[in-house]
Amino acid sequence: MTTRLQRGVVGALSALMPAYFGKIGARAFLCPCPNGSRRHWASAFSGFECRHTEVQGYRVPVWTSGTGPLVLLVHGWERDHFAMGGFVQPLLEAGYAVAALDLPAHGEAEGRKAPLPLLAQAIAEAALLTGQPRAVIAHSVGAAMTVLAMEDHGMLPGSVVLIASPRTAKDYAMAQASQQGLSRRAQEVMVARINTSLGEPLDRYRVDKALASLAPPTLLVHAEDDAIVPVTDARANQRASSAQAIWLDSGGHNRILGDSRMISQVIDWVKARTKPFDSSA
Repeated sequence: MTTRLQRGVVGALSALMPAYFGKIGARAFLCPCPNGSRRHWASAFSGFECRHTEVQGYRVPVWTSGTGPLVLLVHGWERDHFAMGGFVQPLLEAGYAVAALDLPAHGEAEGRKAPLPLLAQAIAEAALLTGQPRAVIAHSVGAAMTVLAMEDHGMLPGSVVLIASPRTAKDYAMAQASQQGLSRRAQEVMVARINTSLGEPLDRYRVDKALASLAPPTLLVHAEDDAIVPVTDARANQRASSAQAIWLDSGGHNRILGDSRMISQVIDWVKARTKPFDSSA
């Protein structure tokens, strides 16, 4: 975690050397660091079958288990499939099959860079590999790129749950830059470099606009104390669409994934739209 003092130092230096620090900011947005967080659900995927799909030359692992309607789990930035492990057992017990992937340059997936279009394509390819999911539960950047997978790659799940999703990719990039302490001039350089790398402006990636035209029922889940993606982003996403929402008083950006009450609410919402497998039938 960047301290206030570190942000102050970076702010002063990046004002003097915006090109250098803008380059660093762009690299941080495009090249995820290895996941150093604790694996709270390290055994959640034990016994799952692991298959691979190839996305632009990179091998992407996809884990599957269970019978019944398929729910695809999509992790967020600088995390891996274990981050979504809190959903696994409750979904399996509810009669669903579960699939999860590691996005390119994350976890066990190949690659060092993770440009947004590559992430969206990987989600769409994972959906094809496992059979189109009846529901997708996705977190953070993974949630935003799930929307892009529907918009650009024709993925069409029966319902979608977006947890801590940003409103736009540019908002998320600027939030990263703010956490790093980059000056305004360095942020401008950063955005320009990201635009060049993507071949199109960051403004093109907008969850709010996409949700306004996409068909699947959508549930937004967000914590009021999220310091990475402000809850105002989620409220803007809801205003732009017909999405329903669950607002939590606390949970932050990542701790929210361990909220057992939230997980139960999400699964109840999915069940209301996709009847689970009944083993007694």
